[in-house]
Amino acid sequence: MPFDSLEEIKLEVKKLIIETLKFENVKPEDILDDVNFFSGENTIKIDSIDVIELVVSIQKKFNVKIDDQNLAKDVINTVNSIAEFVYAQHHRS
Repeated sequence: MPFDSLEEIKLEVKKLIIETLKFENVKPEDILDDVNFFSGENTIKIDSIDVIELVVSIQKKFNVKIDDQNLAKDVINTVNSIAEFVYAQHHRS
């Protein structure tokens, strides 16, 4: 499934986070795009186990490879960082 815009990807990322980590009573629009998931300042807060689950889900959903721990740490940071990574992987020349 091709995603043509960052906005489309961001929405899908939010839905995937909610579904993968089973956040109840959280809607996609509740999750802030540019606030770190680990800071406690976003609607959701995740830990290192959540990161592993998210990496697996993101790889499956968006058909991308996150095979380096440091890369995962950089990518799984904010909705924006995940969306930008996915977008870049699909729009390489």
